[in-house]
Parts: sequence; C-alpha cells; structure tokens
Amino acid sequence: MEGKRECFTLNTGARIPAVGLGTWQADGASCQAAVATALEVGYRHLDCAHLYGNETDVGQALSEALNGGVPGLKREDVFVTSKLWCTTNTPKRIGRAVEISLKNLGLQYLDLYLMHWPVFSPLGDATDPPSHRGEELMKPLPRRMEATWRAMEELVRKGLVRAIGLSNFNIAQMEEILSYAKIVPAVNQVELHPFWRQDKVVQFCQSRGIHLSAHTPLGVPGGRDSGYASSSEDEVESPAASIVYSRSRSVHAPMLKSSVVADIAVRLGRTPAQVILRWGVQRGTSVLPRSLRSDHIKANFDILNWSLSESDWMKINTLEPQLRLIDGNHSYLSEIGPLQAVAETDVESISETDVESIPETEIEVISEPEMESIPETESEPISELETKAEAEHELNTRLY
Repeated sequence: MEGKRECFTLNTGARIPAVGLGTWQADGASCQAAVATALEVGYRHLDCAHLYGNETDVGQALSEALNGGVPGLKREDVFVTSKLWCTTNTPKRIGRAVEISLKNLGLQYLDLYLMHWPVFSPLGDATDPPSHRGEELMKPLPRRMEATWRAMEELVRKGLVRAIGLSNFNIAQMEEILSYAKIVPAVNQVELHPFWRQDKVVQFCQSRGIHLSAHTPLGVPGGRDSGYASSSEDEVESPAASIVYSRSRSVHAPMLKSSVVADIAVRLGRTPAQVILRWGVQRGTSVLPRSLRSDHIKANFDILNWSLSESDWMKINTLEPQLRLIDGNHSYLSEIGPLQAVAETDVESISETDVESIPETEIEVISEPEMESIPETESEPISELETKAEAEHELNTRLY
C-alpha cells in the first residue's frame, strides 16, 4: 500500500485525485467559502451534482480561484465531477442537462459525468422531483438504460465530458451497463466507509478496471429529526441542510468513536476522521469528505503524507456491524426522502412563468421545465432504441 499516493489512474488514462471535496448540502456563501478553502489547501477534485442546487456557487468559487485566488491554478489542475439526475436521464435530455451543469459551473468541459442513480423518474424539477408514492419511480428497464448510456457516450465524443461513469450502482446494474458499453465506466461513486465496506462491489470494480470513489466516507451530514449529527462532516448548518433520512439509527458514533479507530488515531496523533479517510485511500478508493468548516476541510486533506500499518488497516477493515446510511429503496424521492428539501436557492422564488419571461443570459440556474422549451440544436439522428425509450418514458410519466 502506498503511503503518499495523491491520485489514482482511471481507465481513460486521466488521474483522479485521492481526496475530493463533497459539495452536497452546501449553498450560498458557505458553499463558496468551503470550495475556496479547499482549493487553497490543495484539493484538486470537486464533487458536484445538478441535484445539489449549488453548482453556480461552486462555479463562482472556482472561477475566483482560477483568476488569481489561488496563484498558478489552472483549469486543467482541477478535476470536476457532476452528475445526471434521474428526471433528466432520457436520451433527448442528457445533452441539455450537461450543458446546464457546464453553464452553472462556468466550464467548457467536465472531467467526469456520472449517472447519479440507476433509476428513472417522471420529469419534475431536477432538485425537487415529484413526491408521490414510491411506485412513481420507474424501474431501470434494460433498453432505457442502454439508450441512456449511449447518450452518455456521445457526450465524450462531443468533448463535453472527459470521462463518464456511474453512482450508486450495484454489481448487477454494472454488469448490465458493461454488456453494451462501448466506453467502460471510468468510475462508480458509492457509499463506502468502514461500516459499509461493500467488499464484493470493490472487488468487482477492481477486476473490471472501474475506479471506486467513496461518498459519505465519514457519514451523512446532520439533518432535522435524523439523529445523524456528524462530528466531522459538518457542524455548520447550511440553509440547504434540512434533510430527513429514512434511517433512525445513527452510525456516526460507532464509526468515528470506535475504540479501534480511536486507539489508532491517538497512537498516530491523528483524528478519527483522518484515520477513516486514510483507510479508504489505502484501500484504493478516492474519498469525498464533505464539510463547511475550514479546520475540518484542512484536516480531511492531511492524509496523504502518512499511512496506516497493515495491522491497523486490517483492524479497521474488519469493523462490524455493516450498516448502510443511504438506503437503496429510493425513499429520497418521497415527501420525507433525504433529497426532497434540496433547492436551487438562486431561483426558488421565481415561478415557472417568470422564468419563461427572463432572457436566458440573465438566468444563472436553469430550471428543468425550461429544458423542454428550448429546441435542440445539432441533434443526432435518434435511433429506434432511443425512440422506444422516450416513448416509454412519456407513457409512464402520464400513467403515474
């Protein structure tokens, strides 16, 4: 195991930084300050998503850093990831979705673009999807998934993204993608930490040349009534942090206060969070801790110039029980789901009618309804597969 490895090489040949800044549940000035601090400290990977509703904030901070805020910093020095949300992952909408993220981030290309979840949902606001019964979420039928992946591959060919990948995909879902992929996913970003190691997923990805990135490596940021107050991921509450989780059990305490982790941390003069993040990097996964506190942002990055011994690493690697923080039942699309409260704060007071009356140059964040009103340009001929997928999507949208 390497103790000073700062990047991992993807199957595209690109290098993804071992530590990135997660930007979920951060917005406004607090988000901009966190990104600015991270870039100053040395982070060179920003993990974003249109769903998070803060890509304009991330883009503002990144622009300032690239224009003198961080001396010598260039665009090619920063690895930027964004994600396709499940209400926009039909072939016709994917191109427009990535254009929205690029516009909001102020970029010409993304280093990595991921399918956020392996599911589809009727069209709604991308950051506040329809909140009806659970059956509304449509199953990822193979032909729809294939059409979506083909559209993702087209983004690479057009130069809009440098690499494409997955997020929250299990082995069966990855096998499906691999059965028809012309471009093998470069990354699968999933929940990974000592209490949810997903050993089989890790082994599968390593055997297929798919890099694993760990989201929520220290737990889920605290939200109302959740009992998930994390002692490392965030103590500064963001306006976008009113989240309710489907779990009532907190696993932050055993993760960060485990006697095994605590003993190692004390002996090495490190924090429990640093020990857990170092475990993840030595496992061969990049880690994406999220925090709004400058001291934690700095501490979370300070894991690259030291290493865990083999015995310490194995102690952490055998911690029990195994408990998933973000359930795979997609309850986040329900009225009490964890992503329901995330809003694009820059436009939350603007109605759809108002948006339609504003020239595009004045809109910083483009809402999902607007996507339907903008004609596609330079569109490629739509294959029979894509046509069927679109028709099926529209039919199911009406049915639900």
